[in-house]
Amino acid sequence: MNIRIPVSDPARVRALKERFSLDLLTATILERRGLERAEDAVFYLETDTVYQHSPLECDDVHTAIERINEAIEEDERILIFGDRDVDGVTGSAIMYRALKSLGGKDVSVRLPEGDEPYGMSLDTVSEIKEKGYSLVITVDNGISALDEISELERSGIDVIVLDHHIPGEGLPGAVAVFDPKIEGSGYPFSGLAGCAVAAKMVWALFFSRTPLYGSECIVLHAEPRNGSIRINAVRLENLIEIDRITEEVVEGIGASSEKDRLMDFLAVNLPIIVLDGDTEKKMLRRAFGNGVDISLVDIRERMEALLPRYQGRSLFDLSQLSRAARYSDGDREIETLVSLFRSISIYSYPSLSREYDTLLQLAAIGTIADLMPMKDENRIIVKRGLRLLSENPIPCLRSLLGRQNLTGKRLTTRDISFYVAPVINAAGRMGHPMDAFALLITDDLTEAEGLTENLMQMNRERQRGEEEALQLVQPMAEESLARLGGRFIIICDSRIPRGLTGALASKLAKQHSVPAIVMADVNNERISASMRCSEEHDAKAFLSSFSSLFDDYGGHRCAAGFSMPHDRKEILLQMMEGVVMSMDESEAEGGELTADATIPPDYMTMGLWRLSSLLEPFGQENEALRLLIRNAVITDIASAKPDQKLMRFSLRYGVYAWPAVWWTPHDRERFRKGMHVDVLFTPDVNFWKGVEKEQLSIVDMEESDA
Repeated sequence: MNIRIPVSDPARVRALKERFSLDLLTATILERRGLERAEDAVFYLETDTVYQHSPLECDDVHTAIERINEAIEEDERILIFGDRDVDGVTGSAIMYRALKSLGGKDVSVRLPEGDEPYGMSLDTVSEIKEKGYSLVITVDNGISALDEISELERSGIDVIVLDHHIPGEGLPGAVAVFDPKIEGSGYPFSGLAGCAVAAKMVWALFFSRTPLYGSECIVLHAEPRNGSIRINAVRLENLIEIDRITEEVVEGIGASSEKDRLMDFLAVNLPIIVLDGDTEKKMLRRAFGNGVDISLVDIRERMEALLPRYQGRSLFDLSQLSRAARYSDGDREIETLVSLFRSISIYSYPSLSREYDTLLQLAAIGTIADLMPMKDENRIIVKRGLRLLSENPIPCLRSLLGRQNLTGKRLTTRDISFYVAPVINAAGRMGHPMDAFALLITDDLTEAEGLTENLMQMNRERQRGEEEALQLVQPMAEESLARLGGRFIIICDSRIPRGLTGALASKLAKQHSVPAIVMADVNNERISASMRCSEEHDAKAFLSSFSSLFDDYGGHRCAAGFSMPHDRKEILLQMMEGVVMSMDESEAEGGELTADATIPPDYMTMGLWRLSSLLEPFGQENEALRLLIRNAVITDIASAKPDQKLMRFSLRYGVYAWPAVWWTPHDRERFRKGMHVDVLFTPDVNFWKGVEKEQLSIVDMEESDA
């Protein structure tokens, strides 16, 4: 095995270990995975939505709030225009549920049916005009619909674009555009899925219905130092920090520049939020003298009502317990107070917490299905969504989870990718995405059962369609493989169903052990394509070489895709084949495997599964934990069934023998009981008949040299 282990920086590892009370292995792996800034650790260590970015950081969101609320109040006809894939369907369901809960009476949803193209068309525009909609909200599309949106706006129909695709040279002339990929949008993370953008917009709408919207305040804490009073104050607007000041005022002296700066900061007629008002007032009088009376708002009572476990604790005590303070380089006590005030504010309104949590379950599914990077706040969206789906799933999904034997299981991204998303996606692939949408908006358990059965039937039809399509493309794949020297498969055909390119590329890549690109030439107008490969290659990096030809592309190391006009097909094929044939042998065969760390026998404990849980959710830009062990011993090998490809066996390493499964073994016949082996594995959990059992999922294995 050719294994690469990233080099770590001891100083950064030590800093992470000490700051976040981590063990050495965890700190090392986090650092090797690129965790450099303390504030990014929050997305590994927390699940509370309080730690998400605020959508109100995007200026256009305020405009969208105003227009949507106006439409609801005036009983306008509102159309949600989404997409047929899982991201688009979940995003449309999120927006629909929210608008109905906010009082929308005339809300409709339109998804591309049958063979309709992605996004808006001029035919769609005509339909919208005929049906008398006055507001259109796009979900997971719209950023490139410049002509269509211009025509709607000219006709007096307002459009709000909620998208996450890369914009072109111009932006649509909509009332508001919320797309985190727009440079200068104000939103701090560009990797949201379309459904997550919709969820963020919904949270902003919920927020706008509370007294918090438009509110400003100052959060303040004063504490004594040697002969002085140190005052920290943070100004918030919509719970977002917009300014702060830290000054030390020497006691017993008259005017000073420090006092002047503080008074200028505080004298803006805003509520000043403190914990323990009497104590803070005494500190301020020591700083400014008895002649200055500053009005304070004490949140002690609200805090203890919402968080009884904090009853009687001082701010200093809370700062020692606070996790939030660890993620900032500011003073622990003021950081704790700001975080505490945000939490109290948000959890005072169920729409911002419990109701929003329900929608996060759908956002988690869409984010996973659309292969979004599992970093930044996507980790919180998916972690929290999966936990809620595991513990108390939204009623519409209970039947589907039960049919897929997932009830009672601690769900992972793999469960969603393999057993939930394909069923929802089947409706769109079969041309009936509204059937999936109908499931995601119902709260009637009996109706959900019938809709689930319908989707399961469509999924079975999809699977049969995949087999037929695979037979169609096999000769093309073999011809391409021969033409490209056994290095690559690149096929394009108008008979390939657009919705099956990913599944076909995945099957061909596994079958022939080479990267595969499958392109659907849709109506000789557009190319819709997917690329799949093993982790020894890099799909996204390969496609980036041709990005100038694409309207849109994205993905990650093992799975990526693109779309473009039909007239660029021939030049793309020539360029791709030229790049493949110019690859040297090592590039064509793939590179090295990567491990997070080499594990000594003493570390082979249940702690590895706890570490794996910390790193979850896994996905793009955050692959499953991979660990290398050397000189382990095969203690037992289960007999394989005649048609069984996987290999089940036991490995002794350290004190225990561990059950192991290798799904794609090579040369399995040469491995035998008692053999010493080097193993690259992932800590995994086998769920069978309601019981979870730890096991090693083997990535690769070879006989040890020793």
